[in-house]
Amino acid sequence: MDERLKGLKKAMDQHTFQNVQFKDAHRQQIKQQITLDEDITQIILALLTNEKTGSQITQLLHVKGTKSIVNNEGVVYTILHTEEQLGNLESYWSSDGEKYYLLTAKGKKSLQKKNAFSSRQFFQGVTQFENE
Repeated sequence: MDERLKGLKKAMDQHTFQNVQFKDAHRQQIKQQITLDEDITQIILALLTNEKTGSQITQLLHVKGTKSIVNNEGVVYTILHTEEQLGNLESYWSSDGEKYYLLTAKGKKSLQKKNAFSSRQFFQGVTQFENE
Protein backbone atom coordinates (compact mmCIF):
# COMPACT_ATOMS: atom_id res chain seq x y z
CA MET A 1 0.00 0.00 0.00
CA ASP A 2 1.25 3.49 -0.80
CA GLU A 3 2.81 5.29 2.17
CA ARG A 4 0.30 8.15 1.92
CA LEU A 5 -2.58 5.69 2.14
CA LYS A 6 -1.01 3.93 5.11
CA GLY A 7 -0.76 7.27 6.88
CA LEU A 8 -4.35 8.10 6.04
CA LYS A 9 -5.56 4.71 7.25
CA LYS A 10 -3.66 5.12 10.50
CA ALA A 11 -5.12 8.60 11.05
CA MET A 12 -8.64 7.36 10.26
CA ASP A 13 -8.25 4.45 12.68
CA GLN A 14 -6.98 6.75 15.44
CA HIS A 15 -9.52 9.53 15.05
CA THR A 16 -12.50 8.87 12.80
CA PHE A 17 -13.18 5.23 13.57
CA GLN A 18 -11.91 5.19 17.13
CA ASN A 19 -15.37 4.95 18.68
CA VAL A 20 -17.08 2.96 15.92
CA GLN A 21 -18.03 -0.55 16.92
CA PHE A 22 -20.14 -3.11 15.15
CA LYS A 23 -22.28 -5.26 17.36
CA ASP A 24 -23.17 -8.80 16.38
CA ALA A 25 -26.65 -7.64 15.42
CA HIS A 26 -25.15 -5.15 12.94
CA ARG A 27 -22.87 -7.79 11.47
CA GLN A 28 -25.76 -10.21 11.10
CA GLN A 29 -27.94 -7.57 9.46
CA ILE A 30 -25.19 -6.75 6.93
CA LYS A 31 -24.68 -10.44 6.10
CA GLN A 32 -28.43 -10.88 5.59
CA GLN A 33 -28.59 -7.88 3.25
CA ILE A 34 -25.68 -9.18 1.17
CA THR A 35 -27.32 -12.60 0.91
CA LEU A 36 -30.65 -11.00 -0.01
CA ASP A 37 -29.04 -8.93 -2.79
CA GLU A 38 -27.35 -12.04 -4.20
CA ASP A 39 -30.67 -13.92 -4.11
CA ILE A 40 -32.54 -11.12 -5.91
CA THR A 41 -29.81 -10.97 -8.55
CA GLN A 42 -30.20 -14.69 -9.24
CA ILE A 43 -33.98 -14.33 -9.43
CA ILE A 44 -33.69 -11.45 -11.90
CA LEU A 45 -31.19 -13.35 -14.06
CA ALA A 46 -33.53 -16.35 -14.10
CA LEU A 47 -36.39 -14.10 -15.24
CA LEU A 48 -34.37 -12.78 -18.15
CA THR A 49 -34.17 -15.94 -20.22
CA ASN A 50 -36.76 -14.04 -22.31
CA GLU A 51 -36.41 -10.30 -22.85
CA LYS A 52 -38.27 -8.09 -20.41
CA THR A 53 -38.40 -4.47 -19.31
CA GLY A 54 -37.44 -3.39 -15.83
CA SER A 55 -41.08 -2.69 -15.01
CA GLN A 56 -42.09 -6.20 -16.12
CA ILE A 57 -39.41 -7.69 -13.87
CA THR A 58 -40.57 -5.56 -10.96
CA GLN A 59 -44.18 -6.64 -11.50
CA LEU A 60 -43.18 -10.31 -11.55
CA LEU A 61 -41.21 -9.90 -8.33
CA HIS A 62 -44.22 -8.22 -6.70
CA VAL A 63 -46.56 -10.97 -7.88
CA LYS A 64 -44.26 -13.60 -6.44
CA GLY A 65 -44.18 -11.70 -3.14
CA THR A 66 -40.54 -10.64 -3.04
CA LYS A 67 -40.83 -8.37 -0.02
CA SER A 68 -37.34 -6.90 -0.24
CA ILE A 69 -38.28 -4.76 -3.25
CA VAL A 70 -41.52 -3.35 -1.84
CA ASN A 71 -41.05 0.43 -1.70
CA ASN A 72 -37.52 -0.18 -2.99
CA GLU A 73 -38.02 -0.96 -6.67
CA GLY A 74 -34.89 1.00 -7.53
CA VAL A 75 -32.81 -1.96 -6.38
CA VAL A 76 -34.05 -3.87 -9.44
CA TYR A 77 -32.63 -1.22 -11.78
CA THR A 78 -29.38 -1.09 -9.81
CA ILE A 79 -29.00 -4.85 -10.23
CA LEU A 80 -29.89 -4.65 -13.93
CA HIS A 81 -27.28 -1.94 -14.50
CA THR A 82 -24.61 -3.81 -12.53
CA GLU A 83 -25.25 -7.07 -14.36
CA GLU A 84 -25.18 -5.25 -17.68
CA GLN A 85 -21.78 -3.75 -16.79
CA LEU A 86 -20.54 -7.24 -15.84
CA GLY A 87 -21.62 -8.53 -19.25
CA ASN A 88 -24.33 -10.84 -17.91
CA LEU A 89 -27.10 -8.82 -19.59
CA GLU A 90 -27.55 -6.88 -22.76
CA SER A 91 -30.17 -4.26 -23.37
CA TYR A 92 -31.74 -2.22 -26.13
CA TRP A 93 -34.25 0.60 -26.42
CA SER A 94 -37.42 -0.21 -28.32
CA SER A 95 -39.14 2.25 -30.66
CA ASP A 96 -41.73 2.94 -27.95
CA GLY A 97 -38.99 4.13 -25.58
CA GLU A 98 -38.81 1.12 -23.27
CA LYS A 99 -35.53 -0.52 -22.37
CA TYR A 100 -35.46 -4.30 -22.72
CA TYR A 101 -33.01 -6.61 -20.99
CA LEU A 102 -31.90 -10.09 -22.03
CA LEU A 103 -29.45 -12.60 -20.60
CA THR A 104 -26.17 -12.98 -22.52
CA ALA A 105 -24.28 -16.24 -23.01
CA LYS A 106 -22.03 -15.19 -20.14
CA GLY A 107 -25.09 -14.50 -17.99
CA LYS A 108 -26.55 -17.92 -18.81
CA LYS A 109 -23.29 -19.58 -17.77
CA SER A 110 -23.22 -17.56 -14.57
CA LEU A 111 -26.81 -18.47 -13.80
CA GLN A 112 -26.17 -22.17 -14.42
CA LYS A 113 -22.95 -22.10 -12.42
CA LYS A 114 -24.44 -20.45 -9.35
CA ASN A 115 -27.74 -22.28 -9.74
CA ALA A 116 -28.92 -20.67 -6.52
CA PHE A 117 -32.56 -21.08 -7.44
CA SER A 118 -34.57 -23.46 -9.48
CA SER A 119 -36.54 -21.22 -11.78
CA ARG A 120 -39.28 -23.83 -11.93
CA GLN A 121 -39.73 -23.70 -8.15
CA PHE A 122 -39.50 -19.96 -7.77
CA PHE A 123 -41.63 -19.00 -10.72
CA GLN A 124 -44.35 -21.59 -10.36
CA GLY A 125 -47.50 -19.72 -11.17
CA VAL A 126 -45.70 -16.62 -12.47
CA THR A 127 -45.78 -17.85 -16.07
CA GLN A 128 -49.54 -17.64 -15.95
CA PHE A 129 -49.23 -13.95 -15.01
CA GLU A 130 -46.73 -13.33 -17.84
CA ASN A 131 -49.06 -14.81 -20.44
CA GLU A 132 -52.02 -12.60 -19.50
